[in-house]
Amino acid sequence: MRKYAASGRPGQESSPLDAEIAAIHSQISEVDATISRYDGGLIRMLAESRREALLLLRTVVEARQAAEAAGAMIEVTVPAVEPDPERAEQLLGEMAAQQNRVETAEREAASAGGLIQAVALSRVETEKLTLAQLQMAYLQARYGIAFPVTPTGTNSAPPITDPTAPAALIQGDEVAETALPWADPDHPDIDYSLTPFEQAHNEGDRIAGWWVINEERAAIDDSPSVVAVNYSAYDARSFGGPTALLAQCREGVTSVVFIQDDFLMSAIRRDSFDITYRIDSNPAQSTRWNELTNNKGAGLFGSGSEGFLRGLYDAEAFFIRLTDGNGRRYDAEFDLAGIQDAIEAVAGACGWSTLDLSPDDYRAIQTLLNAGGFEAGTPDGVWGNGSRNAMRAFQEQRGLPASGAPDRATLEALGVQPGE
Repeated sequence: MRKYAASGRPGQESSPLDAEIAAIHSQISEVDATISRYDGGLIRMLAESRREALLLLRTVVEARQAAEAAGAMIEVTVPAVEPDPERAEQLLGEMAAQQNRVETAEREAASAGGLIQAVALSRVETEKLTLAQLQMAYLQARYGIAFPVTPTGTNSAPPITDPTAPAALIQGDEVAETALPWADPDHPDIDYSLTPFEQAHNEGDRIAGWWVINEERAAIDDSPSVVAVNYSAYDARSFGGPTALLAQCREGVTSVVFIQDDFLMSAIRRDSFDITYRIDSNPAQSTRWNELTNNKGAGLFGSGSEGFLRGLYDAEAFFIRLTDGNGRRYDAEFDLAGIQDAIEAVAGACGWSTLDLSPDDYRAIQTLLNAGGFEAGTPDGVWGNGSRNAMRAFQEQRGLPASGAPDRATLEALGVQPGE
């Protein structure tokens, strides 16, 4: 908190915040119009989140303006931080780039139709929400306005009670709460009352330990798409969004993504960030991950991410530190309970094995498939389309998920014990 004297006078020139407030009013009117067009669903949810951000932004900025425009010399106490003009200029550039992304998304949505348009419109709202959050960071840097950590109505409300869930059972002086219907019984120590878990349950996603696993089909090619999110670092008081670890398969590409709740400054002439991570009690390692287009995290993509996820398969804890272009550090530690289910889902969707298999291993699997009447072609140790098709046929016969990948369950069905 900072105390300062405000000495505004009636009839004085308008505050520099007038233009900011007018822009916020315009954005609120625009998002209200969007909300009115939808009865529910993802687009409305994203728009409502943007509206909450804009309402908080307007309230705090108007309070600051009122303090500065007081008619007499008074001492006013308002939340404040030190202005950072250099960071404000950088954020202006980030806002301009984000506005371009909004306009690109709007053009794509305008030219699309059907399901593709619905996906494009959800992207528009996501980009606009990011722009609103950048706007908040800019006003903080330029004017020294500190925003509350927990805005009203955003991530602070208690989870909605499921009216069909059994009530708590009173036993003597003790109250034993029955498990929530979406709780993973294998991990009774996890707090499943957190908002992301209830939302996942309502949306039909799978929950394993600290992971929420969304499985669907890609809109562009109907390929299997899996996004597994670890919420063990979730903080309901964070306005900037959740801190999370993601394992994904999107359109055949695997990735590992670290998202945190602040906006990162890009590294000059580079599009990646320094990453230091530690798996369990193993020595820390340093590498670089690609920065995300929303400026809130970094990711590892492609075959490198497959090997990385294999390294996490049997792990229990993961620490990560991201250093941005200004040298700021962002740390997070994740409890990996349930990770095996998450990685198996991602690997199955993208068609790779969670086991670190050698060419000799692949030759042996191809030989076993051929011997069972599933034509994998000449055993050459290369896992190509013929091998994947043979594996899918075997998996379908055995009632296993037909991923075409030599996963652990499939190898056991072939008579191979993983790890032998």
